[in-house]
Amino acid sequence: MLISFNEGIPYFSYFDVVNKKIAPDVFKDKIVIIAQSAAGLGAMQVTPAAVNVPPGTIIANIIENILNDDHIVRPDWAAILELIMILLFGLYVALVIPQLKAGISAIVSLVLLLAWMTTTFYLFAAYGYWIKALYPALVLLIGYIVIVSKRYLLTEKAKDRMEADSVETNKMLGLSFQGQGLLDMAFDKFRKCPVDDESVKELLYNLGLDFERKRMFNKAVAVYQHIAQAGTFKDIDERIKKLTTAGETMIFGLSGARKEATVIMDNTEIKPTLGRYEIVKELGRGAMGTVFLGKDPRINREVAIKTLRYEEIDSEQIDEVKKRFFREAEAAGRLSHPNIVTIYDVGEDYDIAYLAMELLDGSDLAKYTKKENLLPVKEIIRIVSCVASALDYAHANGIVHRDIKPANIMVLNNGEVKVADFGIARVMATSKTQTGVVLGTPSYMSPEQIAGKKVDGRSDLFSLGVVLYELISGEKPFNGDSIATLMYNITTTAPQAIIELSPGIPEAMAPIVGKLLSKDVEARYQTGKLLADDLLACLN
Repeated sequence: MLISFNEGIPYFSYFDVVNKKIAPDVFKDKIVIIAQSAAGLGAMQVTPAAVNVPPGTIIANIIENILNDDHIVRPDWAAILELIMILLFGLYVALVIPQLKAGISAIVSLVLLLAWMTTTFYLFAAYGYWIKALYPALVLLIGYIVIVSKRYLLTEKAKDRMEADSVETNKMLGLSFQGQGLLDMAFDKFRKCPVDDESVKELLYNLGLDFERKRMFNKAVAVYQHIAQAGTFKDIDERIKKLTTAGETMIFGLSGARKEATVIMDNTEIKPTLGRYEIVKELGRGAMGTVFLGKDPRINREVAIKTLRYEEIDSEQIDEVKKRFFREAEAAGRLSHPNIVTIYDVGEDYDIAYLAMELLDGSDLAKYTKKENLLPVKEIIRIVSCVASALDYAHANGIVHRDIKPANIMVLNNGEVKVADFGIARVMATSKTQTGVVLGTPSYMSPEQIAGKKVDGRSDLFSLGVVLYELISGEKPFNGDSIATLMYNITTTAPQAIIELSPGIPEAMAPIVGKLLSKDVEARYQTGKLLADDLLACLN
């Protein structure tokens, strides 16, 4: 019989019993075993429950097992089950694991191991059936380790061979593309080769030189910087520094010009040009493209040159976008108003469309929409009335701005107010790619713009109302956790009353703001002049 050891059997010192320290009732109706238990008197035994167990305790456990029929059983079918599991796990290791991916085979093997161990534990705990779980488990574990290790070693060897072949293939393809003048494709292939290899560095260095010869300096810098990941090589550090300096006036590096461009290099007086304008430096980047500081050499006048990036536009739409760009720019160029940025010229050079416009010395209104930078009410009224006057003039000439927002309203250092980017929103909306740019500031869009309806000057006045609300309160009238929520609020929800956010404004301001932000086009101000008149009346 396999003994199930129970630590709950009580025992007492014979000395205590003889001296009546133990109540006689303790032994009533009990089987009492008298046995030696002192160390050195009898052979102590080791059991699963404890070490140095005296023989009397073992006899007590045997009798308890017999009385309660609670002993461990080794069923007749245990050995058969163990053999079956060894065979099943062996077949799984030999046939199934090689067919599975590493991650899936690990999960399946772990599930099988846990299921087997849980089953044997349950049979032992619930029924006292002893199943030797170790041997099938070892077959599964050792088999899995052997198969996975073998697969890893073979795969790594094959991978090394494939990588070596791939590197040579990419080298040959890169050289082929380079020979055909397809430098971008050549760089893509060379980047797939290990840059630590000296021969790869040499190939990349020669590719960088080819980019320089084609005046694609930003791309040459990218090649040299890729080489620099593996340490210095030849004179790449010096070239990177030199080309980066040149890149500050590089017009075509980001757009991959199809023609060569002249750029400022060390020890040369050649100036980069766009049309007839000399490019001095880059001023910034916007939704349309890059803005440069330029000079008109004919009259020695500095201008701001704004470009249109064709690479951001769907190729199928480039022609249409070009036509619309020039049409809108020419229409905006006919505007002559003290509060509208003057456009001097529009043209195309090296497949880049550009606008040459008045160079402004000041800042836009974006920083004045923060609560800590709010302008005095009188100054806000002056600025917005100037914008309203500019819009009234533009609308009278059939031009709708479509993108009135703080970033497009400039306040110069001398106090003048200028509205920029007339008609550009329509150009950008033509492109599927660029639509996202226009929607990048949906807080200022009118309900009819969001609905995709035809808009007129009253849409600009709604947007100006949003700007006015934000300049006064430092908060946008419409907010939302998502674009969809924001658009819903613009089209259906009334903003919080401006007088609640800024109680110190003139009383006449609240109805002006409310009228500007009306969802109903007919209920809004119909012209900018009416708005400007009401605003100026607030000052009185």
